[in-house]
This record gives sequence, C-alpha cells and structure tokens, in this order.
Amino acid sequence: MSEMRSYDRSLAMWRRAIEMVPGGSQTNSKRATAYALGAFPIYAQRAEGARIQDVDGNWYIDYILGLGPITLGYCYPEVDAAIRAQLDRGIIYGLLAPVELEVAESVIEMVPCAEMVRFLKGGAEVTTAAARMARAHTGREVILNCGYRGWADGWMAQNAGLDKGVPDCLGGVIDGWGRHDLDGLRAKLEEHAGRVAMVALDPAGGGARVPDGYHQGVRELCDEHGALLMYDEIVTGFRMAPGGGQEYFGVTPDLACFAKGIANGMACGVVCGRAEVMRTAIDDVVISVTYGGEALSLAAAAAATGVIRDEPVIDTIWETGGRLMRGFDELGDKHGVPLKCHGYEPMSSQTITYDDPQLSQDVWTLLLQEMAQRGVLLRRGGLLFITYSHRDEEVEETLAALDESLAVIAEAVDSGTVKDRMRVQEVRESFRSFT
Repeated sequence: MSEMRSYDRSLAMWRRAIEMVPGGSQTNSKRATAYALGAFPIYAQRAEGARIQDVDGNWYIDYILGLGPITLGYCYPEVDAAIRAQLDRGIIYGLLAPVELEVAESVIEMVPCAEMVRFLKGGAEVTTAAARMARAHTGREVILNCGYRGWADGWMAQNAGLDKGVPDCLGGVIDGWGRHDLDGLRAKLEEHAGRVAMVALDPAGGGARVPDGYHQGVRELCDEHGALLMYDEIVTGFRMAPGGGQEYFGVTPDLACFAKGIANGMACGVVCGRAEVMRTAIDDVVISVTYGGEALSLAAAAAATGVIRDEPVIDTIWETGGRLMRGFDELGDKHGVPLKCHGYEPMSSQTITYDDPQLSQDVWTLLLQEMAQRGVLLRRGGLLFITYSHRDEEVEETLAALDESLAVIAEAVDSGTVKDRMRVQEVRESFRSFT
C-alpha cells in the first residue's frame, strides 16, 4: 500500500462543525463517528460515476452513495441534463409544473400499486402521509409497524423512551411485531382487533432474505382483518425491480412510499397507492408541502425513472452486487475473517462476527480504515449499495482492496494488535435499529 492518506482538511472542518451543528451532521448516519474518525474521509467535494473525492483530494470507489439515493451514478448525464434544462425554466412556481404529470405517469406505469401519486421530499414525510391516509380511509387509529419509518413522532412512539421528545400518549396508536414473524403479526392483529388501520413494513429489510410466502401471508392477514398494507420502498424502490420490492415479490400493497433512488440524489419522495385510499388526501386529511412540486427534483426523477425503465439498470446492479457478495464471502473465508454478506444483491448487508463483540466492532473499524486507505468506502454493516455506474473495473479494485485489508486484519487478530493498528480517534454507532 502507498503512503497513508491524509484527512487534515476533513478533520479541521469536522472540528468546526461540531461547534455549530448538533452531532456535526444533518443526518445521523453520516456522522464522522459512524465510520473511522481520523482514518476515514468526512467531507466530499465532488463525485462522478461510482467514485467520490474528499476535500483532501483523495478519490474512492463509493458504496455509501448518500445512504442510497444514487442509483445510476454520480453526475449521471441524462439526469444532470434534465436538471440543467429545468433550471433554465425555473425551480418552483406558484402554479403547477408540467413535470409533475410526467413523473406521476412514470410512477403509475412502473409501480404495481400506484393508481394515484403525491410528491413530498423525504422518507419520513411520505411514510407519515401514508399513515394519515390509512387512518382516514379506515376510520381506525392503530398502526402495526416492523422496521424504521423515519423520525416523525407517530413512528418513533413505537420505541417508548428512546426519544425524549416524543409524547408518551402516542404509544397507544402504534405497535410492532418481529421481522418475518407471521404468527407475531397475527397475534398483534388479534390483540388490536378492529382497530388496525395499516400494517407497515419494508419488503426486503433486516439484512436477511425474506422467507418464502411471507409477503403473501402478510397480505392475507391484512385482508382478513380489514387493515391496509403499506410497503416502505425507500430503499427497495427502483432498485430491486423497476417497480420495487412489490414487483420483485409479486405482492401488491394498498400504499407504498418511495424516496432515495427515484431521483438519483435529488430530494423527491412519493406516496402512492389505490385511488380510493389516495383520495382521502383531497378532503379528509391535510398533506401539503411547499416543495412537493419543486421542479428540479421532479425533472431528475423523470430522467432517472426513464433510464431505469429503458436500460438494463436493474439487471446490471443485481449482477454487480452478486459478484461483490460472492467476492466478500470468498475473501473472508480465504483469510479466516468471519465476514459474511446477507440479503439482496443490489443492497446487501455485511456482518463480522467474532465471539467477542468488542473485537467484532474493532475489526469493523479497522476494515473501514484499511479499505479507505486503499480507495474504497464502505458503511459499517452495509448496506452495500450498487449503482449502474459500478463496472468491472470498480469491482476488481474493490475486491483487491478487500483482499489486502483482510490480510492485515487476519494478522492483527492473530497477534492481538487490532487496536494498535487503528488510527481512529473515536468510534460510535450512528444509527439505532428499530424493529
């Protein structure tokens, strides 16, 4: 390996940030302490294709990808051209933008459940909008949820006491069940019989493959108990299949929520579903945001969905992700490091599992450090996001970097020097996983 990379400018900026920004970051999962502070880049200054450059001038192959919004690649020509063309026409109007119709038609064409569409800006907004419409449509209040739906009060109330800003009184209208546990869902539906408005889940969440028949079973239970089914497709949408996890698994929910990959990095959220449910947003509930019709993001969404529809985007990222998953597993075995990939090829998760949990954590940090030094950015535990711009060259470089990094880790574990090799200043988990 060449001389160690410098992160002097990143670290100087971070020291300024933590004095002005709570946590130093606008997004919890992007906090510098989530990675390998002192041995990992913090601030980026540009990106192109599958690669990103930090403020110290170092280039990397990127698998973090803004936590998932980049599906086609950074600065993807068709998307950037659409944004520039719309910029010449205006960013937002007091009137409606024609591009709203174009994106709505694209979503309805691609997504099985979509009969009507509303645009917002992010995941928490669209999942909260879905919950509000479900309650209005059914006349019920309780929501059963499995997974993370964003930071809004109505979702965070499921985890009583973990967020001191959420009123305790909201806990009575949300409950949950164990991932992939049909019996647990059935029990909760019976416990709240006649009161459940909506069952919410992410179709491929949890870092493991979904058991056969699970989604069909959830659909049947919802129908039996008169509850709406909502898929949170923030991650799976326009990634697992053109129509998301619902197309891939062949089960159609009543409502679905999209963000991240729909606009290749621009802020665009979508809640869509059956027309009779969506129409509650006309008279029965208030769902309104100034920037729902912001035209730059919608132009990006129109271009991105067009590329996903017309080119082999999904097949390519499945193939590329599969090569990486196999390579990670094979190299873990080669070096005797318990590194394993789980889940689905376009967005797999990884685990490193030693008997000592602290050793597992330290090895993860060392892996982030060593991969960054070799020009590859990973996220602790995944998700390992793939774009249409990750080509054979990036895969080969990534696996070569991993081969070298795991050799360092294997020697460090054997010699008991893992902590000695870590150049980090602090390690802290950035994201609480809610079930």
